[in-house]
Parts: sequence; C-alpha cells; structure tokens
Amino acid sequence: MEYILHLAILVGIYLILAQSCNLTIGLGRLFNLAHVASYALGGYVTALASTELEMGFERCLISSALVAGLFATLLGGIALRLAGDYFAIGTLAFASIVSSLLINWKSVTKGVLGIPGIPRPEIAGVALYDNVQFGCLLGVIVIASLVILYCVFSSPFGRVLRGQAEDQLAMMALGRDVRLINTLGFLIASVFAGVAGSMFAYYINYIDPSSFSFSEMVFLVTIVVVGSPGSFWGCIAATFFLVLLPEPMRFIELPSSILGPMRQMIHSLVLLAVVWLNRAKLFPIQREV
Repeated sequence: MEYILHLAILVGIYLILAQSCNLTIGLGRLFNLAHVASYALGGYVTALASTELEMGFERCLISSALVAGLFATLLGGIALRLAGDYFAIGTLAFASIVSSLLINWKSVTKGVLGIPGIPRPEIAGVALYDNVQFGCLLGVIVIASLVILYCVFSSPFGRVLRGQAEDQLAMMALGRDVRLINTLGFLIASVFAGVAGSMFAYYINYIDPSSFSFSEMVFLVTIVVVGSPGSFWGCIAATFFLVLLPEPMRFIELPSSILGPMRQMIHSLVLLAVVWLNRAKLFPIQREV
C-alpha cells in the first residue's frame, strides 16, 4: 500500500510539472530547457523558507511560485529576443547558471550536501507526516492546478499561444504582442513548476542539486513528446505511462549496475519510437512560396 501511495504522489507531482512544461514546449513550441530550473527554485525556496525561516505551508508554497515566476519573467525578457536554436541554447544557459548556484553557493544551498530536515506541511495545526494525509493534500493541489491549466489551454490566450507557434507573422499582423504572449506563457508555466518543486521538497524532506539535473529536463521533454506536444489529455496519459513504466522492472532480480541503464534504455527506445511514428507532426515540411 505504501509503495502504491508513493507512486501516486510521484505521479501527482509530475502531472503538475509536465503539464506546465507542455504549456511552453508543447502549446507554444518554445523549446524552454530551463523549466527544470524553475522546478529547482520552487523546491529550494520551500526548503530554505521552512527550515531557516520556519514559514508555514501556505507562505512557502506561494513564495516558491512567486520566485519561480520572477525567474521566468527575467528569462523571458532576455531569451525571447533569440529565435530557434539560439533560444534553446539561451534557456539551457540559464538552467546551467541556476544549477551552478545550487552547487557552489554553499552558504545558502549547502552545495552537494543538500538541505535535510524539511518538515511536512502543517494544516490547521496538524503536521501531515502520514503519506495518506499528504497524498490527499497533493491531490487537491494537483486537481486545482490541472483545472487552471486546462482553462489556460482552452482560453483565447491559449489559442493565441498556439497560433504564434504556427505562424508568428500572422499573429503580429493581427495586432498580437507575440513577445508578451510568450512571456506570460513562461510565467504561468514556471509558477506551476515552482508549486511542483515545493511539493517535491515537502514530500522527500530533503533536497539537493542532483534532483534537478539535465536528465530530469530530458524526461519532461519525453513526456511532452510522447503525449503529443500541446495535447492536454495526451500529456496526462504520457505522465502516468512514463512515470510508472520502469516500476515493473523493480521486481526483476538483476544487479543494480544493469537495472539502472536498462531503465534509461527503455525511456530512450520509447521516445525514439514515438518520434519516428509522429515525425510528420513533430517536424512538418516547411514549404516556401
């Protein structure tokens, strides 16, 4: 039962994180490789605020979302001046800066040692150290987050974000401020990434830079691609599929030196198969008049 509950909590955290990533990479077709940096900032803000400042759950959650959103506004203001491959490289540079700060700013982040002793959320004077209680709280946050994101996806703003991904010049001809739209997309996505990071820190009770490596960003991109970029329900299905995919392998009696690489190979093969089958949609032929 505890194992199933653990998986459910991980799926819930990834549902928020992957769907927010889908907003920019999938719907807006902005290859933002700094999304995991917003996730990391959310986790570290909660870790520091709850252990050093002894802030309550609500204030930690809001602070994490605000700091991640502030980072997105800064990122959008600079990186959105770039286009295509240069934009992806720019966001990757921002992610590397955040990663370096987490590792080297030891007086604040404790470096590679991480921050232990993060308390569980406390609601109405009750600390939710029981995973069932924590799972219920996370379930409420996941449902609220997905409802808000669904409204964003189906709103006029979401349609404009999708439209600029297909033809920026057409959107500009219609009087839309493409840079402002993309910045707002970044802001919304990063706010929810900060929420996911906060819940991750509360659940694990410990945080360190290894939880926010580039491989985590690759995993998020895999979820978006497998679920079909820009598809709200496809991203949800892909999150369940890819988060739970390696779990049956835990019951196979193999050395850990073999089991670990096999899990990575399975993810790689799934991504390769999906990209190959959907290559016409992911990489459409560019026609010129």
